[in-house]
Amino acid sequence: LGLRQQLPTTINLDNMSAINMINAKVPTERSRHIDIQHFAIQDWKDAGDIVTSFIPGIINPSDDLTKPLGWVLHSRHARGIMGYY
Repeated sequence: LGLRQQLPTTINLDNMSAINMINAKVPTERSRHIDIQHFAIQDWKDAGDIVTSFIPGIINPSDDLTKPLGWVLHSRHARGIMGYY
């Protein structure tokens, strides 16, 4: 689109292990099997292109698209995604 990004993109995660893996400068004991080419997200974070933020799973709207939810959570997330709170 040719638009310059003014602020870093915020990535909300409900998984502290994923946040810790992004913030680690070296592969951890549990992530050493992942090929280093898949750690581009660390480069993006170091460059200031992205910011990671923790969000509790109960209020994470992406759960509606990735997990089977009960009707209460589904309704809450669906309304939030569509802009109705």
